[in-house]
Amino acid sequence: MGRVSVTLLGGFAASVDGRPVPESAWRLKKARELVKLLALAPHHRLHREQAMDVLWRDREPAAAANNLHQAVFVARRALGGAVIEVRDEVLSLTADVDVDRFETAAAAARHANTGAAYRAALALYRGELLPENRYDDWADGRREEAARLAAELAEALTAVGAGRAFGLPAEASSFVGRRRELAQLGSLLSRTRLLTLAGTGGAGKTRLALELGRTVESGFADGAALVELAPLADGQLVADAVAGTLDVRPLDHQEVLDAAADFLAGRTLLLVVDNCEHVLSEAAAVVDRLLRAAPGLTVLATSREPLRVAGEVVFRVPSLDLPDPEQALAPDELLEYEAVSLFVDRGAAAAPGFELDGDNAVHVARICHRLDGLPLALELAAGRLGALTPEAIAERLDDRFRLLRTGSLAAPTRQQTLAATLQWSHDLLEPHELVLFRRLGVFAGGFDLDAVEAVCAGDADTLARLTEKSLVTVDDSRGRRRYRLLETVRLYARERLHEAGEREAVEERHARWALDLAEARRGSAALDAEIPNLRVAYGTLLSLAPADALRLCVALLPLWLRRIELDEARRRFARALEAADDRTSLGVEALLAAAAIEFRSGALADGAVLAERSRSLAAEIGDTAREWRALEFLGEFGVAGDAMTLAVDWLEQALELARRERFAAAEALTIHSLGVSAWISGDFEYAAVLIERAVAALLELADTDETVPSPLNIAEIRREDADGRPGVRHLFEDTLQPFVDVSCAAAASYALANLAAIARMRGDLARAWALLDESEARFAAAGDDVGRAAVLVRRAYTALAAGDTDAARSHLEQALELRGRLADRRGHGLVLSGLGLVDTTAGELDAAERHLGEARELFRRAGDRWGLASSLWRTADVAFARGDVDAAETALIEARAILEETQRGRWIASTIVALADVARLRGDEDQARELLLEARGHYAAHDDPDGVEAVDRILAKQPLRPPKEAGRTTRRNVESKGSRR
Repeated sequence: MGRVSVTLLGGFAASVDGRPVPESAWRLKKARELVKLLALAPHHRLHREQAMDVLWRDREPAAAANNLHQAVFVARRALGGAVIEVRDEVLSLTADVDVDRFETAAAAARHANTGAAYRAALALYRGELLPENRYDDWADGRREEAARLAAELAEALTAVGAGRAFGLPAEASSFVGRRRELAQLGSLLSRTRLLTLAGTGGAGKTRLALELGRTVESGFADGAALVELAPLADGQLVADAVAGTLDVRPLDHQEVLDAAADFLAGRTLLLVVDNCEHVLSEAAAVVDRLLRAAPGLTVLATSREPLRVAGEVVFRVPSLDLPDPEQALAPDELLEYEAVSLFVDRGAAAAPGFELDGDNAVHVARICHRLDGLPLALELAAGRLGALTPEAIAERLDDRFRLLRTGSLAAPTRQQTLAATLQWSHDLLEPHELVLFRRLGVFAGGFDLDAVEAVCAGDADTLARLTEKSLVTVDDSRGRRRYRLLETVRLYARERLHEAGEREAVEERHARWALDLAEARRGSAALDAEIPNLRVAYGTLLSLAPADALRLCVALLPLWLRRIELDEARRRFARALEAADDRTSLGVEALLAAAAIEFRSGALADGAVLAERSRSLAAEIGDTAREWRALEFLGEFGVAGDAMTLAVDWLEQALELARRERFAAAEALTIHSLGVSAWISGDFEYAAVLIERAVAALLELADTDETVPSPLNIAEIRREDADGRPGVRHLFEDTLQPFVDVSCAAAASYALANLAAIARMRGDLARAWALLDESEARFAAAGDDVGRAAVLVRRAYTALAAGDTDAARSHLEQALELRGRLADRRGHGLVLSGLGLVDTTAGELDAAERHLGEARELFRRAGDRWGLASSLWRTADVAFARGDVDAAETALIEARAILEETQRGRWIASTIVALADVARLRGDEDQARELLLEARGHYAAHDDPDGVEAVDRILAKQPLRPPKEAGRTTRRNVESKGSRR
């Protein structure tokens, strides 16, 4: 008896020894229904009376019994004689049922409680159980149980922190054949760390690699990830593609490949690297470097030729099994061949009701032979069954192969075959379909109907016809329909576009469309799906119109900041600025935008140089608005770098320019920034006065169209600890994005939240809550979820100051949900860090570790020094709470190293104070005193009397004569210059 498999999830199907049972085998619908009933029954056993009652309830007992007998006979013919037994009036089915495997895997996943196990179990849930029997009561219970179980597994996957972990994409269609290859490859992969599936295009390398990957994925603790190299035109971008898949971004001055290697060093992961052939040497170099750096890494590559890396095992992917076209075989015999099974499976999807029968069997065998058993060619051919008969397809293939083989006999046979298949599909299109098809080749990654209409002058009807003909694939998974071309098809379409003489014009239209889209959706999460197209457009514009490439960079700044794509942004700005003339208003703006990237990464010195060049050029060309913005930003750089005297000097110049030019909104914003400077210098009272003045001015402009950059945020607070617990006394709250414009009303709302932070620091919690209420109400009325999320974070820290950890956690969880919907990756990370603090305060240290681990990884990948340092501080808090002094020291040393790159003196000092706590806990008072004196020097050098005072209190048992201090210069300078009207 053959091995019978029954599929119920996603729809009924059956196979014997891996070969699908054709529709024609189920001569009686009730025979198939009987198999479904038995597959769902406990232990696959059912009394004959129960089966008769379900399937023939309206028949007399004798008639029902006769029908059951016939159904059993047909089912046995379809599946094998012994698969259904009848003994003592009990029917039993001997088969492997996918629902059973799914439920078993779910139980195992719950026991293991790992991300890989949950992903492996979820991969078995291929869709709703028996959707064709949606109105049959006998299927309802198990259908609901299976759906509920899948939902519970998904929740558990998220709960273990694996919701955003790696995983291979699910296939939209079934995987047919390759049983021998999968068994052989599974054995090979267990004995090597680099396995390359080599073969010609269209041989099914990618599908086979993904199926193999899904089969073994659960054996890798960190899962599996897919790196797609096909879209790359430049081999230098291979490392970027790997880093992008892993969501890794380098720190400043770190190579992308080194960042990816460091990330993989401690992980056990399967990396599927697809389509290496056109960037072979670069892909080989990257794979070799990663394998050497990461002992737990296994690479499964696909390429038309081997990578030739040491230790590589190469597997040549053969064509699917083919029948002999000269031998007349019955349909059942033909279905034993994989090529025929694939063609029939895809043909039934394209033309519902299609079956292999005595009339078409010979033509199907001919098609499979002429297409050399290549999966891609077979799928394209099967897709035409909706319009042509197998005989008509076979005749056209004969003609086209003879024609195209005369073009290049030197090319490998299968390349000729694949080219012929594509050419044939192309030639079957109507004239207007031909035009749209070739123009679609300009897109990368995907596109929607609006894009097709704008770039290709196409329409929905023509696009739908191309989709039906399998030249375009469709994805509805994210709530909005998007389309794409398979990469081989896309390259073919681009060749046709070039032959038609349209390539340059369509590429320029595509680039202009992408630029318009970026400027219209500036900062919106809806732009994320178009990132591949935006990258292609950048390259086009850089060669055609460098100034427009610069425009695109400026428009993409909010996206790069939100996603923390700092390295990509830095490189693209650098190339565009080099190619374009920066002595223009656009150049001045782009220099400031590039400075914002450095500001975000913590490279303050580099950013300040860019901002100063922007200011200088703005003054040179007489662009006073951008000159003010550069002065304002230079002041913000000073604040971020704790150079308060310098900051106030820049801000006073900005204030003077704003007043001279009567830039009312700019004046209000600069007054706000001076207030923040006063706060950083410890003068809360004066800070509140200035920010209140700014709020009033901004509210007066609330009904105008004027915009201002996001207000300088009060990004940190000092927390007091009456119990004297060790740790860094700074809390980091920064959530705003530099250089992102907001309305005056929104700026006023942010300023109100800053006033609330000042009130909180002064101990006036009642006023802090009132100000936060007003700020949130204004954001809510404006429908501004970004602002609402910022206020929720402030509410959390205010609740924490009041000792209410439950309320603090609730506010942060709401902020986390909002920022998730907004795709605000950086804000998401900062909330996770805040949750780590709340968990630590509440004594829930395991939860704190989970939140902080995710935050650290996010910021480390992105190269965001501020966020990473803050998360490391909170990691040290957890270690202190556990009594693990070594772990606390490790986190603090890393934080100090990161902060020293930023030259942020006050933060460095606070970290050193915490390291002194480590020394004291070890009993080394001399080292503790030495570290405290070092920290005191940093505080004094950065005009931070509060920091000096805090250190002096610690040293009170051993009095220290303090050096002469610089004093509080901010208020004096602001009063003498900044308050003029």
